[in-house]
Amino acid sequence: MTSELPKFPAAKEFCLAVPLYEKFKYDDEKQNRFFSLEQLEGTLDFHCPECGQHSVFTARKNNFSSNSHYTNYVFSLLFRCSRDSTHQALFIFRAHKGILQKIGQIPSLADLALPDLRKYRKVLGADRFKELTRAIGLTTHGVGVGAFVYLRRIFESLIDDAHRVASADAGWDEDSYSRARMDEKIGLLKAHLPDFLVQNRSLYGILSVGVHTLSEAECLNAFPAVRLAIELILDDLLEQHERQAKLKSAAESLAALKASGGRGET
Repeated sequence: MTSELPKFPAAKEFCLAVPLYEKFKYDDEKQNRFFSLEQLEGTLDFHCPECGQHSVFTARKNNFSSNSHYTNYVFSLLFRCSRDSTHQALFIFRAHKGILQKIGQIPSLADLALPDLRKYRKVLGADRFKELTRAIGLTTHGVGVGAFVYLRRIFESLIDDAHRVASADAGWDEDSYSRARMDEKIGLLKAHLPDFLVQNRSLYGILSVGVHTLSEAECLNAFPAVRLAIELILDDLLEQHERQAKLKSAAESLAALKASGGRGET
């Protein structure tokens, strides 16, 4: 119902964070947040896909429609990159019967998020990294349940990775593991999993409920929190990965020094 719609976001958040087609109620087109969005001026700071780096985008003057029929009203916001004015960002909105939606956007939210996600390719690999970007891409088109499916697959793959390592441990009981529920499996694998995942193992249950029970809207509302949890887990794995890479590099360097006659004593 309209009364249950989320709070009207600030103008910059509406452009850069709100998925397409999410609905927001307004009572008057001249209310503060509607008016500030429609006539948004100044700058937005985000990744420019064409430059390949973050840039400041400046609003074009007179970038709102003169159409006064607010019962079915479409307006757009155009921004130009400060590095190259031919690089542009466009946001399109529709106001209809008291509901405002973003109905189009270039670059997409997924394009804007991609630079901050690339670091996770090291620990996810190419296929699982694609699943992460697909999850985010689906939410930009209002598909929440499908996004949860991809995040759950990533979670499960992290458990599978830890299982492969743990199964080589002396005394590992594969029969007990195969009979265990997911939260019990995480307990058995805790020595091989990031602390955040172990402490927040209920995340898997949340993802499963999203896949099997929640509506698209409920999944979309919950997605930022579960995405953040997944990223925190990946941050822990990335830190471990980088430490292992440094240890390997240091060992190889020291071995090379020893082989060339270098001495560690004075």
